[in-house]
This record gives sequence, C-alpha cells and structure tokens, in this order.
Amino acid sequence: MDSIGMHLKKRMQATSISASDNRCPTCSRKLLLEDGKETCFYCQSVAKEDKQISNEVTEWVRNREVNELLNTFKEKSLMNRDLENATLDNYQPQNESQAQALQLTRDYIESFDGTTGLIYTGRPGLGKSHLVAGMTKEIMQKKHTCIFISLPRLFSELKDTYNKNSSKTELSILNALQKVDLLVLDDLGAEREEDKEATTWARTKIFEIVDSRIGKSTVYTTNHAGGVLLKMYGERDFSRMIQNCKPVKMDGENYRLQAFK
Repeated sequence: MDSIGMHLKKRMQATSISASDNRCPTCSRKLLLEDGKETCFYCQSVAKEDKQISNEVTEWVRNREVNELLNTFKEKSLMNRDLENATLDNYQPQNESQAQALQLTRDYIESFDGTTGLIYTGRPGLGKSHLVAGMTKEIMQKKHTCIFISLPRLFSELKDTYNKNSSKTELSILNALQKVDLLVLDDLGAEREEDKEATTWARTKIFEIVDSRIGKSTVYTTNHAGGVLLKMYGERDFSRMIQNCKPVKMDGENYRLQAFK
C-alpha cells in the first residue's frame, strides 16, 4: 500500500487534484477532481492492483493443488517405456490415414483450449499411443497439466487403494483425473470380458471419471470400432465419453508384426 500512497502523492504533486462531492458508481468511494475531471483513484489503481494480486494468488493455489494431485501419479502416470521417446516428429505414418491422424494431432495441439477431445480408433500397432504420447508432451510444454495412463494400469492403481496399507485413496486418484487440463486414457475397451463382475466395476469407474470431466478435454485410444464401443458401454455412457470428441480413424498393418511376415 506504500507504493499506492506514493503513486497518489506524485499524481497530486504533478496535477491539480481535489475531492469531489460525488461518489464512484462502481465502488461508492468519493471521486477526485483531477484537472477538472472526476476520476476514481481506487478503481483506476488500487482495484486493478488488487485484482492482479488476487489472480496471482489464485493461480499459485491452483498450481499447488494440481501439483499435489499429480504427485499421486508421480510414478504411476509414467508412460510405458516404449513411449518415453515418442514424439510427433519421430512418428512415421505408413499410409494416408496415419498421415491424416498426425496432422489432426498437430492441429489439436495448436488449437488446444481444454474443452474438446479426440478418440483414436484402429487395430493394434498403428501408432495410436505414439501419437497421443507425443501430443501429451507438447501440450505439457504449453504449461497445461496432463495425465497419460492406460486404462488397465489405472484399474490396477484403483484396486491397490482398497488395500488398507495403501498410501493413496481412490478419491485422491479420481480427483487428480478430474482436475487436470488434459486426460489421456489409453486402450479404451481393454476390460476383461470373461470376468463380468470386474468388467462392470471397471466400466462404472470409467463413467465416474468421464462424467466428472464433462466440459474438459479427454483423449482416448481404442482398438475397437465405434459400434463395438457403443455395444460395450451402452448408449448413455458412450455418448458421454464421445461428447465434444472428434474421431481419428486409422488403418494399416500392425507394425509390431512386420518382422514376422
């Protein structure tokens, strides 16, 4: 406040300032007459500075909360080792659909606004996970918070919290998934069909996560076509998943099997 007082003192010394009988319609404080014009020093200077400080504090608190939540995933959200070096620059499309997928990924990064998503579909071994891993790294470089995790691995982490000796809770993990700017869920539809109870539990958790993120950016990869996912999750849940999501369809040969042909 000393700096504000000094600023006002300098203005009063440099110009002709006196008190007005009128009050500011915004803050109800008395107006000043500065060179014959009524002004509100509080709204012009103090409120502006207060707002800046408030914004900085709010951002600091948000970053602290998000960092604490991300620590929940310090080791668990790391990508598989084969994706650690994945970037968009070292992705090598093998056909037109893969080249288009690469361009759509670049466009998404360029226009990222935290409200829209993508769903990559196609058989295994086309580079879906490679593309979204590279995307995640680039969006993080733009100072956005991101979590990339495969759904089978996520389910394992959630189940681990049911152990009474777990250092994490299910709620802390779900909160982290809810609050990040971008959530990437790799391998949608990988639940085990032979275990009906486990499959029902897994799909319930997916819906909880998706429902908590309505209006935020979520990106999926899946080996299944849209019709299969619709049957798998049902109309209500699947329509929530793909809300504000643009499909990215990829085709081609499984690159992992090329050496065996």
